[in-house]
Amino acid sequence: MKYLKLLFLVSSYIFVETTNIYKDETGTINYYIDLMKNGVRESNNYVFPTDARMYEPADNVVNDYGTYDFIIIGAGASGTVLANRLSEITSWKILLIEAGDFSDGGFINIPAYFDYQSKSKYNWGYKSVPQNNSCLDNPKKSCSISAGKGVGGGTLINDHIYTRGPREQYNNLAKSIDDPSWNYDNLLQYFKKTEYFESINPEIPINISYHGKVGLLNNQNAMYHEKLAKPFFEANKELGYSMIDYNGPDMIGTSVIQQFIKFGRREDFGNVFITPFLGRPSLEVTTKSYVIKIEINIKTKIAESVLFTKNRRIYRAKASKEILLSGGTIASPKILMLSGIGPKNHLEALGIDVIQNLEVGSRYKDHVYVFLPFSTDIKLLKTPFPVQVAQYLRGYGDLSIETETVGFFQINKSGSGIPDFEIFSFVDQNITTKMQLEVQSSKSTNIFYVLSFFGSKSTGTLRLKSNSPYDYPLIDPNLLSDAKNEDLDGLYNSLKYVFKLVESKPYKQSKFKFSDDRPPACAAYQYNSKDYWLCYLKQRSGAGMHMTSTCSIGTDPKKGAVVDTNLKVYGIKNLRVVDCSVFPEPILGHTTIPCATVAEKISDVIKIDYGQMIYLD
Repeated sequence: MKYLKLLFLVSSYIFVETTNIYKDETGTINYYIDLMKNGVRESNNYVFPTDARMYEPADNVVNDYGTYDFIIIGAGASGTVLANRLSEITSWKILLIEAGDFSDGGFINIPAYFDYQSKSKYNWGYKSVPQNNSCLDNPKKSCSISAGKGVGGGTLINDHIYTRGPREQYNNLAKSIDDPSWNYDNLLQYFKKTEYFESINPEIPINISYHGKVGLLNNQNAMYHEKLAKPFFEANKELGYSMIDYNGPDMIGTSVIQQFIKFGRREDFGNVFITPFLGRPSLEVTTKSYVIKIEINIKTKIAESVLFTKNRRIYRAKASKEILLSGGTIASPKILMLSGIGPKNHLEALGIDVIQNLEVGSRYKDHVYVFLPFSTDIKLLKTPFPVQVAQYLRGYGDLSIETETVGFFQINKSGSGIPDFEIFSFVDQNITTKMQLEVQSSKSTNIFYVLSFFGSKSTGTLRLKSNSPYDYPLIDPNLLSDAKNEDLDGLYNSLKYVFKLVESKPYKQSKFKFSDDRPPACAAYQYNSKDYWLCYLKQRSGAGMHMTSTCSIGTDPKKGAVVDTNLKVYGIKNLRVVDCSVFPEPILGHTTIPCATVAEKISDVIKIDYGQMIYLD
């Protein structure tokens, strides 16, 4: 009788809400249904370009684009924050150059379609060179490497996870470069300066003193399915991991994901840091503009101007103060090398005049991940799709849910505060999409655990394919390749934890079952043996999209450093690199917020350098 009453109440609610939305919002709802159908269809049919020849000019005539105080190359998580903060100085003239365009403000904003959004014009869609120890199940044994393209960069296509990384990692970086301004306590002011935190669930632990309430970027606990989150938290608690605020003082534990979402919609950095400020006379943004070179005076070694193409013409923009390169871990080293800054032997082999011999691109680091799919008998409430759309328009519901729960773990529980791996869970979007667009139920809900191993020992490279700026670079993540197999063993131990997790009582009650097929390449190994899983991980693992280190910060360029502690390029005046490429190791978490924080810090450094810093928080 109790369940019949519950069913009646749920059915009544859906009926009433459906009646109400069709009374006033039928046209809007139908628009969004078509928007989502078209977005999924376009994504499924989208083919990534293999080079950038769409930007080639019709001739070699260089046109004058004017002179600016600062030119920022790249409008990703770092470039948008830099442009916003520097354009606060009304007497300055800032030019922000971006190869992509502004967000469409429609399909790209819907969190539930994250997986489809990344297969679009907002992603460069790079492929790695063939790999030996990862991505082996992919065509040509190549890893797919996402990199955002557009005003907002990676925040247009990523899973909008707000993660700062462990305090100890920043403190170790500060010690290695002998600069305390890079330790966590000093960077905390910049984390908080960017963020406007809003807790939407009082049951989730939050250390409010670690969060900001004045920033432009809205951060909140993700909406989630309680039926899926509850066993995750209970099972991990059985194994010794409590719920925490992983952006607070301790990162080890579990939580609902924190996300940059507002009113149930993606908060991309273009819409947050640029679009509302386009009226500033100090800020100019040029989109569909592809940088081909930074022009450096070979005698004075001063970075003077930027060459870029737009509408099939070449333009030169001059910088009276500085050029700030924020192209990201792939584009920034590529542009430096095309401009004559990089490994001497590599540049000379391609016929590029060497202006400064630095180890640009000689160090490429990334996390490694593997998707582990499980089926379960957990049933999610099946809401009619028009009602889901109406809920989304009101800022909640299934369309506003993407990644839900997360945990940061240590294999040996060292107490260091630095996690070894991460697990987060979410509903398989292919199943979700079928339920939404075809309005059909599923016998079970597929759950994917995304497992990332941190502290990678493996190191790859990024090199130019040719001296043409329109060729994509050669990207070699070289994952799971360290001589002692520490990365592969660590990933295997992380996988064992996942299976230990689903063997716990909370998951057994929901009949979780591993539902992946077996890679043909692993048929020679006994199923469930260590050799089988090592083979499986090499086949099914991929690049974590948290790439760093191609323009590493350091104190000695002879030891591989490309930029100093203020991110100035060694040996070149008026040129800085401001993005995640400067981190010597991937930040243990996700890279968006570290990118923004680097930009917040360096924008203050620049203001101080030019006597324009009004106050320090």
